[in-house]
Amino acid sequence: MAENTLKEMKFSNFLKAINREEGAYVPTAINDSTGTIAWAGKKTIELVQNPPEYVETMTSLYDQMWADVSLLCGATYSKKLEEAFLHVENKYGPDGVTLEHVQLSPMQKDEYDQLIADPNRFVSEVLLPRKYPEFFEDREFARNALKVYAEDNFNVMIVLGAMLRQALEEKHGIVSILNMQERIETPLDILFDYFRGFRGTLTDLRRQPDNVKAALNAIWETHCLPKENTPYTGSFPYSWQPPHIPCYLSPKQYDELYWVHEKPMIERYISNGGKHYFIMEGKWEKIWDRFRELPKDSVILHVDDDDIIKAKKEIGDWQIIAGGLKSAECRMKTFDQIKDDVKRVIDECAPGGGFIFTLDKAAIAPGDINQTVIDAYNFVHEYSSK
Repeated sequence: MAENTLKEMKFSNFLKAINREEGAYVPTAINDSTGTIAWAGKKTIELVQNPPEYVETMTSLYDQMWADVSLLCGATYSKKLEEAFLHVENKYGPDGVTLEHVQLSPMQKDEYDQLIADPNRFVSEVLLPRKYPEFFEDREFARNALKVYAEDNFNVMIVLGAMLRQALEEKHGIVSILNMQERIETPLDILFDYFRGFRGTLTDLRRQPDNVKAALNAIWETHCLPKENTPYTGSFPYSWQPPHIPCYLSPKQYDELYWVHEKPMIERYISNGGKHYFIMEGKWEKIWDRFRELPKDSVILHVDDDDIIKAKKEIGDWQIIAGGLKSAECRMKTFDQIKDDVKRVIDECAPGGGFIFTLDKAAIAPGDINQTVIDAYNFVHEYSSK
C-alpha cells in the first residue's frame, strides 16, 4: 500500500472511532518512548547523538507491529543535561535507556505566605537560589548550563521529535495525534510537581488546606489565567494532559481543588471543535462522572489502573475510552495467556465505536515493549478486522 494511502486509511479509521462510527477495525494507539530503544537492544544515551540511527531504531518496531496513531514518542532529553548541571530532576537510569525523575521540591511547609503573595517572585528569589545556588555564585557556569539546556531541548524535543514523527507517517502511516505544545497543567498539579512534591502536598492537604487553596488561586491567577484569556483556535492535533495527583484525592477534594480549574482549561481547548486527551494515571472510577459535565465526545479518557470494560460501560457512552492492554501482564505472560482477555476487551468495548486500543502506560523501560505486546497489537488489528 502506498505510504500516503496507508496514512489516510489509518487516520480515517481512527477518526471514525472517535466519532462513534464502526470503521474497518479497532484503531490502536501507542504511547511509545524509550522502551522501543531497549527492545532493539540499544541505549537512548547513545542514539540521541545519532539522529539517523535514532529514527531508524524508533520506527523499526512497526515493521513487526501494527499501530494506527502515536501518542507520545521518543526521548525528551540527552545525557548532556546531567553533564552540564550539578543536579537534575530528569535523567537516564543506569541502563542508559530508562527515563528517571528525581523530585526536587525545595519549598518548605511554612512558606505558603510567600507563594500566595507573589508566585513568580517566590520562585525567582527563594526557590531558584535554593535549588541551583551555583547559578547565583558563578554566572559563567549558569550561562553555560542554560545554553546546554536550551540547545538540548531544541535538538531532542523539536528536531529529533519532528524527524521521528515524519518518519512514522512516511514509513508506517502512523500519525501523531497530540500537540506537544498544548499540555494542560492545573494549579494543583503544579504545586504537586514543582513546589511541594508528593509527600508535602498530600500532607498539606490535611494539615493546612486553606493555605493550599489560596496557593492554588495564586498560581491560577499568575500562571494559568493569562493563557485562559487567550482564545485557542486549533482543533488538531489534540491538547493533552498527564495529571499526577487526582488519583490520591477524595471526590470532595477533586471538585474543590482540581476540577474547578481543570474544567475551564479543557473547555478552552475543545471550544473550537478539538478533543482533549486525558491520561488517567492510577484509579479514577470515583470521579468518572465529572466528565459528563463536558460536551459529549470532547475528551478521550486513557484508562490506566481502572477496569477498561467497566469504564466503557459507565462513562464510555459519553466520552471516548482508550486502553485495554495492561503493561504489567504483558511482562509476566505470553500472548496465549492473555488472548482471551484481549478478545473480551474488543468484544465488550468496540461495538458502536468510541474506543481505542492501547497500552495502559507509556513504554519507557526495558521490557515495556516485548513479544506479548507486539502479538497483542497485531491480534487486535486482525481480530477486529473480521
